[in-house]
Amino acid sequence: MKITKKSITLLLAGLLCASNSFSQTYPKQDGVIRLLTYNTHYCKGGTDPGSLNDLNTKRFANILKALDADVVALQELDSAANGRWKRVLLDDIAKWSELDYVQVYGIAADYDGGSVGNGTLVKRWLPIKKIKKMKLSSDVGRILIRTDFEDFSFMSTHLDLDDKHRMNEAAAICTELDYIRKPVFLAGDMNDSHRWKNLAFSVFLEDFQIFSDTEGNTIPGREENTACIDYILFHDYKNSGIQNIESHIVRTITIDGQTVDLKDISDHYPVYVDIKIPGMSAIQQTTKNNLEIRLQLSDCELSVFSAEPINEIEIFSSNGCLIQRNQGENLQTTNIPQLPAGIYLVKVKSEEGYTVIVGSLVIPPVDGSSIGLFE
Repeated sequence: MKITKKSITLLLAGLLCASNSFSQTYPKQDGVIRLLTYNTHYCKGGTDPGSLNDLNTKRFANILKALDADVVALQELDSAANGRWKRVLLDDIAKWSELDYVQVYGIAADYDGGSVGNGTLVKRWLPIKKIKKMKLSSDVGRILIRTDFEDFSFMSTHLDLDDKHRMNEAAAICTELDYIRKPVFLAGDMNDSHRWKNLAFSVFLEDFQIFSDTEGNTIPGREENTACIDYILFHDYKNSGIQNIESHIVRTITIDGQTVDLKDISDHYPVYVDIKIPGMSAIQQTTKNNLEIRLQLSDCELSVFSAEPINEIEIFSSNGCLIQRNQGENLQTTNIPQLPAGIYLVKVKSEEGYTVIVGSLVIPPVDGSSIGLFE
């Protein structure tokens, strides 16, 4: 993502006086974007028949919160089904994760007055350019959700159990690559494995490479080495330079000092990949209890999105000199002066008295050339 005068980027440098209350078993490195796939099992726990209730949904959402992925592919979602109290599962998961996700839902099939399908969750800092939902050939209903961003495309799916259908679906997905002029990630429950011969992966591996962890299985309780079926795949475009920083199949996680065995959460394990895209960094949110702050810059106006009223916004030079202070009740925007190219710090104060150094405001040179960013 080239930084120009019109696309001024906010990067949060981790200079935080407040921190997320969740301990991180799998912390993200600075500058990475975390992609994740997770089959929800309809949030009924790790066994069948399981139990459909808010507690299990909140337990699932807590895992998402702890993993803190920027883009998430979710499978086995229901929406407005009569026998499931007309819940909208993707909404519930997003709400109880307490992360600022944009939701994209794709209907795979009608179900009990509502529907079942897949979903994609996207952190709001990452602007969506285009969404495409593509039905895949199947007797039971399968769908591909394609979400395009500035620098890559993310596909979310859940393939069929039938071998022939699954191979046809893989072929259709690979054909879709012909219409995308950027790198592509494919994430989901493939119901197929790179260890199986002459099935869907024989089609996928002609166009994709496996980016996600393949050590062991992604289905709990399976001892044979054939149950790795949840993946994140990558199709490069014009030598993008995208780096695979790390990936894990997450089987246990520590949250607030307690270890959670994820076999009790779903009948699949979550799988994530951390990537770095040249010239692009994830914008981290700052959280203090229920104080959550995001920044957005448009022209010469800085917008502050906060879960609590803000009564002071300050901008400092990189050496700590105060450039501007704006005070008032429930501040949402502040005009900023014409600043020379450089890196500036932004500090906000809530009406409850919390002070948070939110991060760094990066302003590029007038000629549009890039300046040194955080690596």
